[in-house]
Amino acid sequence: MTTRSLFLLSTLLGAVCIGCTATPYEPAPAAGDYKRADFDTAADVALASLDDGVRFRDDVSFTSGDGTVLTGNVFEPASDGSSAPAVVFVNSWALNEYEYLVPAAALAERGYIVLSYNTRGFGTSEGLINVAGPDDMADLRAALDWLEANTAVDVERIGMAGISYGAGISLLGLAQEPRVKTAVAMSGWADLGDSLYKAETPRLAWGLILLGSGYFTGRMDPIIAQQFENLLSNESVADTLAWASERSPATFIDSLNEAGKPVYLSSNLSDTLFNPNQMLDFFERLSVPKRLDLNQGTHATAELLGLLGFSNYVWDNAYDWFDFWLRGQDNGVLDQPQVTIEKKFSHERLGLSEWPAPGSVSERFYLTPRFFLDGGLSTAPNQTTRTNTVITGVDTIATTGIPVLSELLESSVDVPVLASIPAVNGLHGLSFWSDFVSDGLEIVGRPQLNLRLRSSADTAHVNVYLYDVNIFGVGTLITHGSASLHDIAPDQLQTIEVDLNATAYDLPAGHRVAVVIDGFDLQYANRMPFGTTLDFPYQASSQMVLDIPVL
Repeated sequence: MTTRSLFLLSTLLGAVCIGCTATPYEPAPAAGDYKRADFDTAADVALASLDDGVRFRDDVSFTSGDGTVLTGNVFEPASDGSSAPAVVFVNSWALNEYEYLVPAAALAERGYIVLSYNTRGFGTSEGLINVAGPDDMADLRAALDWLEANTAVDVERIGMAGISYGAGISLLGLAQEPRVKTAVAMSGWADLGDSLYKAETPRLAWGLILLGSGYFTGRMDPIIAQQFENLLSNESVADTLAWASERSPATFIDSLNEAGKPVYLSSNLSDTLFNPNQMLDFFERLSVPKRLDLNQGTHATAELLGLLGFSNYVWDNAYDWFDFWLRGQDNGVLDQPQVTIEKKFSHERLGLSEWPAPGSVSERFYLTPRFFLDGGLSTAPNQTTRTNTVITGVDTIATTGIPVLSELLESSVDVPVLASIPAVNGLHGLSFWSDFVSDGLEIVGRPQLNLRLRSSADTAHVNVYLYDVNIFGVGTLITHGSASLHDIAPDQLQTIEVDLNATAYDLPAGHRVAVVIDGFDLQYANRMPFGTTLDFPYQASSQMVLDIPVL
């Protein structure tokens, strides 16, 4: 990142912090354009280059159905008396109404009214954080009522957008609020239960980050921490998943499809919070006009520079999406690929007409047992009866790296997560190697691993890492997945499916594929007592297989 980028980021964060410390606002003067006199430098950065005809008002206030007062700001373009399309921005978790100053100003100069508001519990809005629940939907309705009453908005041309928390609320708003006609959801979720508890595995690192940042920057409803504790302790899980379902766009997909509203989605392939696979499931179920961009990076990183005004693939597409659907510009949006996916490290972007990728086939490998050092990935079914055992509770050299930081370095400066596959501790993990792949593999999609195991406890957990291994045995992490089982009979045979995160990666010719399985990773929580043993039995009659989608 350049010095100028760092400066802009720091000034933007300065503006964001206003919402954390500012006193409740007082209404603006009734006449004329309004700019808060003590507005910070970051706002000046966003506003200095505005067209003369665009005005900014930081006096937005509206009351939700339960009496909660929410605050925000609005950009309004010069008006000739005619109505204008509008975009409503919703803040990310732990941020506030000033997050989108730069994109909001850019949209206003294109002719949009742009409202950004603090969701309840964040910034200077009242109330407790509702995590995209019914109260947040009531707040959105109040925000749209304010737009109608106070601006020249064309109610037939209103869109929503946001990153992360704002993305989820935007999709829910699109499904539940008739006045919202389209949405741009960046780094959002489709199924909140899947995000927090995919394959019965709590997202430990991200859960702690969200709780900590929520308590630090907002006013948390105590139920939020309780829901996460339910998942960690495996108690009242059904209640928590029901709570999450009410906050999941996937729950409302039928009404969204019936309304036919267009949707633009952006998801990041190394996002271990809102993993890309759930967004792919959601995308496949959508029957509306739709687009999905799959980017390299972790949570919200692919969209970050666009917040600062730099040309950005995702934000440029978002502007075009709104111009087409809300302003009627014939800019070729519908002529572009329905899906794009950015390849790991090469950053080449594949354009696809649909998902799964047309022409994709499954490269199948059969797991063969370890005898002394490592097992194998064979193209022929296993014919050997044998059991391999690992003792859990201790990490192996196989890992997803440092949560958040490793994914950021991987996508931003092409620093891969590496592991010496021969050095994997065989007491606590299993390694499986393929033969050298003479022609290489163009991997595009979601690898799947089917496992059979017995746990000495009433719970089981596995992490699965897929590697590109060079001639020196050094593995570059391609993707990974985790899965857990709970309330099982100890020492009874179980089947577990591990859905690895979707990826796009070119395995070089002459390299090998490797899989490592272990029971510990900093990203994920597991309930296995220390020293739990996992047995992996191999039989010719019941194969354990790895399927890798390739073009």
